[in-house]
Amino acid sequence: MKLTSSGDRSVNRSVLLTAMILLLAGSSVLGISSVCDAADDSISQQVDPNSPNQTSSKHRSADSVVTIQTLLKDMVDRDGIARFPAKNFRLRQHSSYNRDSKTPDDPKGWFANGDFNRPPNGKNFIRTEVINGKKEWVLMDHDGPGAIVRTWMPWQNQKNGGTDLVMRIYLDGESEPALEGNMLGMFDGTGVIPYPFAHPSLRSAVNFFPIPYAKSCKVTVSQMPFFYQFTFREYDEGTTVETFTLDDFRAAENVINDVGNALLHPNATGTTDRQRFRVKMAGSETMAYDLPPGTAAVRELSVKLADYDDAMITRNVVLKMDFDGKETVWCPIGEFFGTGIGLNPFQGWYRTVAKDGTMTCRWVMPYQTHGTVSLINLGSDDVVADLEFKTGRWNWDERSMYFHANWRGQCPVPTRPFSDWNYVTLKGRGVYVGDTLTVMNPVERWWGEGDEKIFVDGEAFPSIFGTGTEDYYGYSWGGRSTDFYEHPFHAQPFSHRYNKQNRKPNTDERNTLGYSTETRTRVLDTMPFSESLQLDMEVWSWSECDMGYAAGTYWYGFSGTTSNRQPAPDDATQRWVVPPRPPSSESTSSSDATQYFENAIECESLSAVANREGVKLIRDQNLGRYGKHQWSGGRHLFVRDTEAGDFVDLKVAVPSERPFELRIHATTSFDYGILDFSVDGQTVGKSLDTYSAKVGVTGPVTLGRFTSNDKEITIRIEVAGSNPNAKVPGTFFGLDCLIIEPVTP
Repeated sequence: MKLTSSGDRSVNRSVLLTAMILLLAGSSVLGISSVCDAADDSISQQVDPNSPNQTSSKHRSADSVVTIQTLLKDMVDRDGIARFPAKNFRLRQHSSYNRDSKTPDDPKGWFANGDFNRPPNGKNFIRTEVINGKKEWVLMDHDGPGAIVRTWMPWQNQKNGGTDLVMRIYLDGESEPALEGNMLGMFDGTGVIPYPFAHPSLRSAVNFFPIPYAKSCKVTVSQMPFFYQFTFREYDEGTTVETFTLDDFRAAENVINDVGNALLHPNATGTTDRQRFRVKMAGSETMAYDLPPGTAAVRELSVKLADYDDAMITRNVVLKMDFDGKETVWCPIGEFFGTGIGLNPFQGWYRTVAKDGTMTCRWVMPYQTHGTVSLINLGSDDVVADLEFKTGRWNWDERSMYFHANWRGQCPVPTRPFSDWNYVTLKGRGVYVGDTLTVMNPVERWWGEGDEKIFVDGEAFPSIFGTGTEDYYGYSWGGRSTDFYEHPFHAQPFSHRYNKQNRKPNTDERNTLGYSTETRTRVLDTMPFSESLQLDMEVWSWSECDMGYAAGTYWYGFSGTTSNRQPAPDDATQRWVVPPRPPSSESTSSSDATQYFENAIECESLSAVANREGVKLIRDQNLGRYGKHQWSGGRHLFVRDTEAGDFVDLKVAVPSERPFELRIHATTSFDYGILDFSVDGQTVGKSLDTYSAKVGVTGPVTLGRFTSNDKEITIRIEVAGSNPNAKVPGTFFGLDCLIIEPVTP
């Protein structure tokens, strides 16, 4: 069905005339002040290249030097993102990804999860070196022209955001850093880089402020780092870049303020024609609407449903768009607008989901001759929706690209064996600009350990190798960060049961059961590709279970660029149901009461000493989620960050000069190791393998009969190695309790 409205067209012609008069008078489209610098265009002109008072962004970009100010203006240039970059670059990332990950041909290393550093054996950084007499850890080291465009660093302690690490950024080989400060404070909005460029996400510091350099960039910290990501543009050799200085940063104050204000108050630009329709669609019906003919661009598009009582409505209603005879958009509105399953309000630079149900996107979508916007009702019930789109002029040139949005959904997605789940694979030439992930997690434990792996132009190893799904979406400690957050470039609109209108009351709650939606859009960190782009995300949950995954992906491409994603109505109408938890080791029901074993000595209460500082002894790990009844007291002594050869000594009171039998209860898990025991230096003759695919217990294990002349013995627990069949080799261990039972000689 195709509809037009002649009445609306006449109104829009007068709107166009008014807009042209305002533009000719020099009015700002964004409504923000222009920068008082004769060498620069105003921000408002920068984001509206179709203004008759300025040259095209193509010519301006090609002739300009890359500076702090040009990059800032590019942040809010909505038209610029729809054109292939005039100054070619490859987006790259230096991160703390696990260095054991070398090739998919080695699954053990490829899915290794130790993508962090802890003293003294951390290895996931570039190197250490002595600079100005001080040892520093090198996190990023790039030669050639470039610009840092995104940084992410988490809290080292998930309950405490402080750090004493000092970060230094050296540019162009200089011996003194261009920037220096607290590793988190520099980039959490409390330091020199202001909000919203830098901001405190959930238990993270995330920064999007550009740091350009002409020759090289090296980033160091004063101590071994924890997790980190530095994403940067690697420009072609010969690109002219003006290196960041604090003087230039201060000189850009007006631009910084204007761009920051624009990011926080997003508006569409260059709109001249508006069409609105009220749609009533029967089950399986499609409603299609013609765009104004000729060369133009969709500059804003909104959909509002009459009700969202059934949360799956955002999956069953699909947005479809065709430009110049080619279908470029097929995506459920939930993943297209970033709301996920149901109505979950948030505001970003490119999309806004309002509390009243209006979902708006501000992607610029150009076309040469004609286009259509369609809504598809995949469900069986009637759907009433309001559809509005605003268009404006577009100067089509050789760098102009078509906007695309694809979707993939799958349920079940097994978490074992570990795997890479493909968001999208693109062939041809274009620019990747963002995605939304919706997951269904059937258990309480954290699901998002998986790293993003993005391959560009057929490379054997990905340009982008991440450190965790939540890190990719700009937050950290996902098991505890089940709360709403929003930012112009990323958001978590829904997690567990919390959204903007239902915030999490207990920030320490750990539960990721149910649905979560993560979304990220790219501006300075877009990913140009000349031949291909493949984005995979590891499926890496702490539990063996079946999940649901759905990803909406956004990209620009030329007419010959293709995607491996096709319309998938059957997958979109599949109703994902979070299953009720069956009685199992992961039960946390009120009837699963804590109990203490008879004559048990709780290991978490004993005096314990590790052989080195890097081994962590955690005494208060609550095991309720796995079934408290399995452990004496519902807790155990958790020993982590170990490797073969590490040991822990426990001091235990015993009956002096009387023989006794010693038994131990231990925990089993998928990353637990093989243990050897000794008592006062006397080796116990057998090892205990505590590996198991699921968290559980060993039951009582007899270590032997002993006699001591003292009132106290020392039990040594030493890591002998890991189970060779374990998919995730580990050496951690957990000790529940000891039982000492006197015996007759």
